[in-house]
Amino acid sequence: MSSAADKQGTFVAKPPRGRAAAIGLTRAQIVEAAIAQIDARGLSAFSLRELARGLGVSPAVIYWHVGGSKEDLFAAIAATITGGLVAAQDPNAPWTERLSQVFHAYRAAVHRHPNISPLLGAQMKSNGNSSLDWIETVLRALADGGFQGTALRDAFNALIGGLCGFVTMELAPAPLSEDGAWESRVAERLAAVDPEAYPLTHAALPQLANRIFVLRWQNGAEVSYEESFSALLELLIDGLALRAARPATIALSEPSHG
Repeated sequence: MSSAADKQGTFVAKPPRGRAAAIGLTRAQIVEAAIAQIDARGLSAFSLRELARGLGVSPAVIYWHVGGSKEDLFAAIAATITGGLVAAQDPNAPWTERLSQVFHAYRAAVHRHPNISPLLGAQMKSNGNSSLDWIETVLRALADGGFQGTALRDAFNALIGGLCGFVTMELAPAPLSEDGAWESRVAERLAAVDPEAYPLTHAALPQLANRIFVLRWQNGAEVSYEESFSALLELLIDGLALRAARPATIALSEPSHG
């Protein structure tokens, strides 16, 4: 018998009857169950033992399907979240438009599972070759724009660091508050900003409070940062297009040391 998902997306395992192959458990089912657990409880509360228990198998069976460590499972989760990004682009569109399509799709995919955002950005546990498809897609767009060698590397890092880092920060979880009053305390502190000491901040608070990084008490799952993300994406792609128009900046060879 195979595992099945209930209406809330939580996997309910049928009683095991032997090895993983015998009960029909698949890698995809394990990854889906792991994502459901992280969705429900957050990444910091993820438990491999609890995942195995919910699926009715031992942790060894999990490892047998996804690799030899929790990091392999996290890499599989990352690959699942980013798995639809290649299909999100129009292969016949200009390279700049393809980049825009891919990164808008990335943000949408992570927003469907906001608790996984640290895994895709701030943490390196999802590193691995399981995300190569969409990495290849980004590199192909940049290469079509004329980027090569170290310039290709730098352009890729600028895009990934800026855009994926934005989404990770956008969806960063609020700190744990024992009394549940953290949000109200932040709001009260902002309301008390001294207009003489911080005139620009005070004047802009109606537009900034709970709408920008640092001065907020809700994350992007509750307050939209879509316009800011689009602005960053446009700035990065426009900047790359300008660099692509200057051949000297995208040469293959390393700078001469002679």
